[in-house]
Amino acid sequence: MKDQVPDFNNQSIHGILKKYYDTEGVIKPLVSFEDQNARISAKDKRYVLKISNKKWSRNFVQMQTEVLDHLKKEAPELSFPNIVNANNGKSIIFINGFAIRLLTYLEGDLLTNIRRTPELYCDVGRFLGQFSQAMRSYSAPPNSDGSDKLWKLDEVLACKEYLPEVIDEDARDRIARLFDVYEKDIAPKLPALRKAVIHGDANEQNFLINPDDPKKITGLIDFGEMQFGCQINDLAITLAYGLLGESDIKMASKAIISGYEKEFPIEDKERRILYYLMAMRLVTNIIMTSLAAKQQPDNEYILISQGPARALLKRLEQENYIQL
Repeated sequence: MKDQVPDFNNQSIHGILKKYYDTEGVIKPLVSFEDQNARISAKDKRYVLKISNKKWSRNFVQMQTEVLDHLKKEAPELSFPNIVNANNGKSIIFINGFAIRLLTYLEGDLLTNIRRTPELYCDVGRFLGQFSQAMRSYSAPPNSDGSDKLWKLDEVLACKEYLPEVIDEDARDRIARLFDVYEKDIAPKLPALRKAVIHGDANEQNFLINPDDPKKITGLIDFGEMQFGCQINDLAITLAYGLLGESDIKMASKAIISGYEKEFPIEDKERRILYYLMAMRLVTNIIMTSLAAKQQPDNEYILISQGPARALLKRLEQENYIQL
């Protein structure tokens, strides 16, 4: 609903910063699908002001804040945004029903803009493995899971009813066969897998690189898709996005998985279905972009951007990473 989506103008944002955080600076909007984010360039440093969509429960927003505090203690060698408390000591303030937070801005280049090497892929796995290890000791508060069901990998079968929206016949047939295999052989195995709160969207747009050391991941941002689920899903999601457009799937996936395992060993029951979970994340991407294309018929880019996901899913079958 429109009234749930934050739409604060710069004057309002300036007032919030001044009144609640005793700061001010140049305001630059940042891309966000359902929330409102802005980069604040103050005299001393840069920040990100996050204004959450009202669809997210207060418990879910609170969990995002708690996780950042937890990681600061449990994984001090990794970099994540830090919460900046308001003048009243609160980590979250509420204005007109909208949850508002101020975070430190992580400097660095997005992974998506960096040439990939085996060393860099391995470090992606290393960072994610350390993150997974740190999250083993975090207990989610009750009723704190707010991620959209259609984007939850554990709930991927919820996307099945929208399969007819995929207009590419070859992709639609492949996805139908994959759903059959998933329902029969993969979904029954999920209850036995390790569970934890996961990032849910550790992709090339959210990993940061130090431009002076392009073989090293320096940080991870955007915790808005966090959810409680199978912990191996984080690795599957990273593989799904990280291998888009990659010519050497074997090299890249081996490097990411190897880096991950050095920090957080994979159990055999997770390893056996990892590529199927990766494939199902691609399915989610294809189906959800197909839905978006139907809702925005004049936006031709939506289906064009879906192409790499269809191509990678096809290669997973052709190169026997999955068998349908």
